Amino acid sequence: MIIQALHQRYLDLANDSKSEISPLYFSSGKVSYVLEIDEDGTLVEVVDIRDTSGKKKRPETMNLPEQTSRSSGIAPYFLSDKAEYILGYYPLMPQETETQKKASDARRKHEASKALACKLLHGLNDISAKAILGFYDKWQPEHAREHPLLVSFQSELDKGIDTNMVFHVVTQETYAHDSPAIKDAWIRFREQEDTSDTFLGQCLLTGDTDVPIARTHDKIKGIRGAQSAGASLISFNFRSAESYGKDSMQSYNSPVSKTAMFGYTTALNHLLASSRNRTLIGDMTVVFWSGKPAVANEVEPILASFFSSTSEPSEDLNLTEQINGILQRARKGKHVDTAMLPHSDTPFHVLGLSPNNARTSVRFYWQGNFGDLVVKLGQHASDFALDGYKSRDEETPTTHRILQETMRVGGDGSKVGEAPPSQLGGELFRAVIEGMAYPYSLLTLIVNRIRADGIINTLRASIIKAYLLRYNRIQRRDRLKEELTVSLNLQAKEPAYRLGRLFAVLERAQQEAAGGAGKLNATIKDRYFSTASSNPAAVFPVLLKLSQHHLSKSKFGDFRDREMQDIMQEIRDFPVSLDLHQQGIFILGYYHQKHNYYTQIKAATEAKQEIASAATEEG
Repeated sequence: MIIQALHQRYLDLANDSKSEISPLYFSSGKVSYVLEIDEDGTLVEVVDIRDTSGKKKRPETMNLPEQTSRSSGIAPYFLSDKAEYILGYYPLMPQETETQKKASDARRKHEASKALACKLLHGLNDISAKAILGFYDKWQPEHAREHPLLVSFQSELDKGIDTNMVFHVVTQETYAHDSPAIKDAWIRFREQEDTSDTFLGQCLLTGDTDVPIARTHDKIKGIRGAQSAGASLISFNFRSAESYGKDSMQSYNSPVSKTAMFGYTTALNHLLASSRNRTLIGDMTVVFWSGKPAVANEVEPILASFFSSTSEPSEDLNLTEQINGILQRARKGKHVDTAMLPHSDTPFHVLGLSPNNARTSVRFYWQGNFGDLVVKLGQHASDFALDGYKSRDEETPTTHRILQETMRVGGDGSKVGEAPPSQLGGELFRAVIEGMAYPYSLLTLIVNRIRADGIINTLRASIIKAYLLRYNRIQRRDRLKEELTVSLNLQAKEPAYRLGRLFAVLERAQQEAAGGAGKLNATIKDRYFSTASSNPAAVFPVLLKLSQHHLSKSKFGDFRDREMQDIMQEIRDFPVSLDLHQQGIFILGYYHQKHNYYTQIKAATEAKQEIASAATEEG
C-alpha cells in the first residue's frame, strides 16, 4: 500500500512538465563544483556553485546519471562524482604526511572513472563527449593537489565533504551530462545492464508479468539517524526468509519490477529532499504528499505548518484563510466537517520513518482525504483551546513547541537540558493525525516539569487540558466536562480543580498583603505548590491558617475570604494524595483562576484608560 502510493506519486510527477523528478536511470544529486573545460579537454576553470546565502554552503541539486549506493570497493559514477574519482585528488587532514596509500586509492578511483567514461563516450559524435575524453587523456591525477586551478579550493576539498563535480564545455549551453547524445548513451548502457542476468516475474506493484524484477532496491536517503549511504525499505538478510527457492539475500521474495522500484524509491527520496514535504518529529522523519499534484502547492503546506514553525506558506491564501476559519470554529466548540473545505476529497498520505541499522523502519502511515485530515487537526485545535494565547499563531501550537515544553527552562527563558524522549514526538504526531489519545508520557513530563520549576504558562496548561479532555472523550467519561473548559468555570465541583483555584486565591491574598505582585522574593507557590498539587492534606491546613494573617493585612481581604468560602463549599476534606490526572486538574484550576485575575486587571486598566481619554477629549 505504501509503495503503491509512492509509485503513483512518481507517475504523477513524471507526467508534470514542471516537476523536477528524476526520469528512469537518473537520480537527484548534489553538486558543489563545475569543471569548465574547452573542446580539446583542457581544464580552464573550476567554479564553486554552492549556495552561500545561509550560514553553511549548500550544494546545488541536479538530475544526474543514476548514482546507486556504494558501501565499499570502487564504484564510479558517470560524469558526476567526488574529486577523488573525477580528478584523483586525495584529501589530507591538517598536519597529515602519510599520502602513499591515499594517493594510490585516489588514482585507482580515477582510473575507474576514466574507464567508465571512455566505455560510454567512445565513438559519440558529440562535442561534450569528445571534450571529456580529451580531459581524461590529458589529466594527470598524481599532480591534482598541486594544480594551480585547485589550490584555492584545497582547504574545502581536503574536508572530503560535498566535493561532487560535473563537467561543462565552455562552448556549450548545458552541462555535459545533459547533452542529448550523452544521455542516450547512458540510457542504452543501463538498459543493457538490466537485461543481462535478469530474473523475470510478475510485479507485485503494477501486476505486469514477465518483467525484470529488481534484485536489490535502491537506498532511501535523508532519514535522520540513518547511514549516510542510505537505508533499505525492502530487503532480506537471513535464510529463513527464503521461499520457493528464491534467494533471501536479494529482494525476489518481494518481486517488484525494476521500473516500479525506481519509481517508488525516487518518489520517496524526492520527498525526503524537499523542505515542504518533510519534517522531523522526535526520532521520526515524516513525509507527506497530496494525491493530486494540481493542488499540491495549496494543500501540502497546510500540514507542514502544524508541525513546523518554519514551513513554507501555501500558495493559495484563500484556502489558508478558510482553514484558519475552520480551526477557529473548532476552538470555539462549533461543528466542523469536510463540506466546509475545498479540495476536501483530495487523497492525502502521511508516512513516518525511522532508521533501523541499515534499514528503514515504517513507524507510521496514514492515508485518507485532505478534508478528513483537516477535521482531525480541527479536533486537535479544539482540544488545545484555552484562554491566554496572545495570537492566532499560538492558539494551535506545533508539535515542536509542545515537545519543547517538556524541557527545562534556563535563566534566560530558553529551553535547555535533555530533549524529550525520542519516541514521544512520533506518538504525539500519531495522536493528532488519527484522533487517538495523546501519549500518557506527555502528561507525566509536563506535570513533573511544572512541579520542578513552577512555570505554568498557557501552553503547558493547554497540554494538560487537551490530554485529559481527549482521554475522557475516548473513554466516554463526562465526569470532568465542567473542569476541562476554555476558561474559569465557577460551577465546576471536582475537588482537585477547586483546590487548584483555592491555591491561586491564597497566593493572591499573600501578594496583596505584601502590596501587590512582584513585591515578594518568593510566594507560597514557590514553596508549597509541588506538595499541594500531590498531597493536599499535608499543606492546605497550614496555608489556610497562614492566610488569616494575609487577609487581615490586605484591603481586599474580605473579598478574598468570600472567594475562599465559595470554593470550599464543595470540598468536604483535603485528599491525602492526588493521582497524576487529578494533579493535572489541580494545575488547570490554578491556571484558570490566575488567568481570571489577569483578565479582571486588564479590563479595569482598559476602563480607566477609556475614562481618562474621554475626560481629555471633553477638556
